[in-house]
Amino acid sequence: MISILLATHNGERFIEQSIKSVLNQTFKEFELLIGFNGTTDSSKKIVEGIKDDRIRVFDYGEDKGKSKTLNKLLKESKFNWIAIQDDDDIWLENKLEYQSQQFKHYDIIGTQIVYIDELNKTPTKYGYGPKLATQEDMIKSFTLSGDNQIANSSSVCKKEALLSVGGWDEKIEGIEDLDLWLKMIKKDYKFVNLEQILVSHRIYNESSFNSKTWDVESLLKKYN
Repeated sequence: MISILLATHNGERFIEQSIKSVLNQTFKEFELLIGFNGTTDSSKKIVEGIKDDRIRVFDYGEDKGKSKTLNKLLKESKFNWIAIQDDDDIWLENKLEYQSQQFKHYDIIGTQIVYIDELNKTPTKYGYGPKLATQEDMIKSFTLSGDNQIANSSSVCKKEALLSVGGWDEKIEGIEDLDLWLKMIKKDYKFVNLEQILVSHRIYNESSFNSKTWDVESLLKKYN
């Protein structure tokens, strides 16, 4: 079974699409943990209107920070596999089913992704996000260039692996997933990206991730 963690801050524009793409999975054995942090928009009311016994909601008030919220949700999780969903991304319905078939073989399982805009269309500027599949190639790309080979919202990880590296670094925002993968590489966990495109990753001007630059070089120096 899988615990899905969704940390959100003012995600009213797309959170309903995001949650419904989780609830529509062909793989049904999961819980969805939603953590509000510093939320002032209508997203709480939107979530209240979505009825499903697998949803558990946590309101952390003004205690902001995505990494901090994910760590809190991780402590609340019940199951041995952890999936991450962003409040503006969309999963294809068979995402978890395909990933669950690899649980015996890998510790971190990603997928291929396609970029979409506010209208759920693929912008020609971005298109598909080609991600390397093999362990060796992925690690080289991670550690040499800081090219994040596993999209955050495509990932499913062993809970014990997350706990062994202390979860997400709460001092890091925006590239907290890259930091997490680098920590796991140091512990020789097994990575894979499935060949299928199973996540639509939203990229738009108002997105906090896509509108900022991040100090990847300093992060690489931390681990090399």
